[in-house]
Amino acid sequence: MNKNNYIKQMTFCAVSVALAVVANMITFTKMPFGGSVTLFSMLIIVLPAWFYGVRMGVACGLVYGLLQFVTGPYFLSPIQFFLDYILAFSIMGIAGFFKDSNHGLIKGYALAVLGRWAVATWAGLEWVKAGSTVWDGWAPLPYSIAYNATYIIPEAVLTLVLLMVPAMQNALNRIKVQANSERAANAA
Repeated sequence: MNKNNYIKQMTFCAVSVALAVVANMITFTKMPFGGSVTLFSMLIIVLPAWFYGVRMGVACGLVYGLLQFVTGPYFLSPIQFFLDYILAFSIMGIAGFFKDSNHGLIKGYALAVLGRWAVATWAGLEWVKAGSTVWDGWAPLPYSIAYNATYIIPEAVLTLVLLMVPAMQNALNRIKVQANSERAANAA
């Protein structure tokens, strides 16, 4: 990769992370023990993986997770910190496995959200171990699965509906072409 392409990739990633941080601040529902339905922040943080692949997606997810920690830290144990702020967003880089696939953004986004949900569920189990309570009559695992589904799944469904809109697909495909265009990188 030449220097201009690297700078261009870093720029697209920095803009994606910044936009995701802002989108995360626009919430529709905020859960009492963490998590919220946001203005498509998970989609925005998945875009670098779809543009450039898993490695860049994981790196952007990691930066985003650290910024989430800086802007609103809330954790009960070191393992839960690692899961909620490092792994939960880094794992979203797995969307990059579908970067060259037909409907790759939809497939990658769905996989990334499932990965995040799995990690958030694990983090929820760590919350319970650290002394957090569960809903009356619920065991820790079903509680963690359900609690994390209350904010991850609604945003995922809204995002997938948005991604089905042809105009949105066309716009995102044009952005991806621009993000990977040699000509634009060499003009910089």
